[in-house]
Amino acid sequence: MKTLMLGASVWLAAGTASATGVELLVPAYFYPDTHGAEWQQLTDTAARQPLSVIINPDDGAGTAADASHRAAIDTLRAAGGKVYAYVGTDWAARSFAQVTQEIDRYLDWYALDGFFVDEVSEYAADLPYFTDLGNHVRAAGPALGLIGNPGTPTDIGYLDIFDTLVIFEEFAHHLGQFTAPPYQSQFDAARFGLLLHGADANTMASVIGGAAAANFGYAFVTDGVHNQNLWQGLPSYWDAEALAARQAILSPVPEPAPAAMLLGGLAVLGAWRRRRRP
Repeated sequence: MKTLMLGASVWLAAGTASATGVELLVPAYFYPDTHGAEWQQLTDTAARQPLSVIINPDDGAGTAADASHRAAIDTLRAAGGKVYAYVGTDWAARSFAQVTQEIDRYLDWYALDGFFVDEVSEYAADLPYFTDLGNHVRAAGPALGLIGNPGTPTDIGYLDIFDTLVIFEEFAHHLGQFTAPPYQSQFDAARFGLLLHGADANTMASVIGGAAAANFGYAFVTDGVHNQNLWQGLPSYWDAEALAARQAILSPVPEPAPAAMLLGGLAVLGAWRRRRRP
């Protein structure tokens, strides 16, 4: 089992690393017309390195196609980026018919690479709901990708449904309390992602630089604040984050430390709790 610890300048993990780098997974929940410069930054980054972007036009697909989103998606994908559409499930409590109807609307309106399924349960009892959801997406497009976001480690059965699981979404100061699931080291890093908010630039550099060694193939770190501007814009250090991810891809993955360490820096505040979307 790996325990990840966050320090001022180093993020270390114990375990076996199989990744060769990290791909940024960006929740771009901001409108292309009013955030054109930021969408251009995403497009420029997609032309240089692997990049996955999540769209969320209207707390989901909304009621009609949006021309500005369509144009931004097409431009970003032409540059080499991938686009995933946000779908919320309320931890399997949302009507399955509503979820599949929303998926179908997205596919009618936009060119997509897959879906980012939020509020994924962590429990085995809810596997049938998400299995059916995955089957619906695969039937609609066998090449479509599926990223599930429980925000915490799940029952291993969810790896049979999703290509990638985001097993950590939290405040930066909670990262030191995260314990990786025992199965993580048995799978390729591309099967796991993390989303971190409220992080300063030093924390971002440590996390992005250490993600591959901790067996995370996807990551995104922002200084956005929970319940204020979270996912409503790119972080102030976006250029540095993109560069750090690009360097992580080009550089060999370091051997993990023999044991996890906490090297000063940020104080761990509060107890670990399961991430809940506001």
